[in-house]
Amino acid sequence: MTPRLAVFGPTAVGKSAFAVELALAVGGEIVNADAVQVYRGFDRGAAKPDMAERRGVAHHLLDVADPGMELSVATYQALAEGVVREIERRGAVPIVSGGSGLYLRAALGEWQTFGAPPDPALRSWAALADAKEVYLRARAADPTAAEALSPRDRPRLVRVIERAAAHRAAAPAPNPRPFLKIGLWRPRRELYRRVDERAEAIWPHLLRETARLTERGDAARLLVGRTLGYREAALRLAGEVGDDEGIRRLQTATRHFAKRQLTWWRRERDTIWLRPEAGVAQLLGCLELRD
Repeated sequence: MTPRLAVFGPTAVGKSAFAVELALAVGGEIVNADAVQVYRGFDRGAAKPDMAERRGVAHHLLDVADPGMELSVATYQALAEGVVREIERRGAVPIVSGGSGLYLRAALGEWQTFGAPPDPALRSWAALADAKEVYLRARAADPTAAEALSPRDRPRLVRVIERAAAHRAAAPAPNPRPFLKIGLWRPRRELYRRVDERAEAIWPHLLRETARLTERGDAARLLVGRTLGYREAALRLAGEVGDDEGIRRLQTATRHFAKRQLTWWRRERDTIWLRPEAGVAQLLGCLELRD
C-alpha cells in the first residue's frame, strides 16, 4: 500500500510540479503546506499553482482564509488532519507539499500545537521594537519554531514567544502515523538562478495582486507588509523604489529565505532526497526497493 507522502524543499526548487507528477502516478491528492498560499488573493506572487498547472489533481487548503484572518498553526493542523483522513477515506493517497516548515510538521502530525493566551505587554513591546529584536527574542524562547519563520513575520514570532512563556510550545506528537518524506534539492547556484528568474517573471503579477490586496483594508495591508514579494511590490507601488530595485530586493530576500529553508530541511531524517529532474520514476523505484 502506498504510504502517506510529503514533498518539501526550498522555494523555487520545483515542488508544485513534482507533487502533481507524483499525484498522477500514485492516485494522490495534494494538501498545501505553504503558509501564504492558504490566503485568498495571494496567487501568482505566492507561486500558487493555477488550474492548468494542477492538471486535474485535487489540491486542498489553498484559498481557505481571507487576508484579514490569522490562520494559526494549530488551526491549520486541525484542517490538515481532517483533509488527510478524508483523502484516505476515498481511497486516494495524501501528498502534503510545501515549504513552510511549521505547517508541514503540523500536517504530518509530528508536532502537537497548543494555544496560549495573548500577552498585551509583549505585544505592545513587539509593535515598537526593531524586527531583529523580536526575532532574537523568539529564537531564545523556541529556536526550532523561530527558525522556520521569516525574521519579518512579527505576529507569528510573537505567538512563538507567547507559547514558550506559557510552556505550550509546539511539542513532538506521541506516535504520529508516518509519512514517507521526499526532499527536493538543486545545487545552490542553480537554485539561486531559478530564484532570480522567477522574481523577474512574477514581478508584474505581484504589483497587480498587491494593489488589489492593499485596497481591502488594514488587515490585508499588514499581511502584505510581512509577506515575501508583496512587501517589495508595496514599496514599488508607494514610489519608494523603482522596478529594477524592487526586483533586486525580491531576489536578495528570496535567496536568503531559501538559505533558511535549506538549513531547516537539512535536519530532516528518514528522507529520500531527489533532484526534481530525477522524476517520479526514480522515486517509485525507491519505493519498490523498500517493499
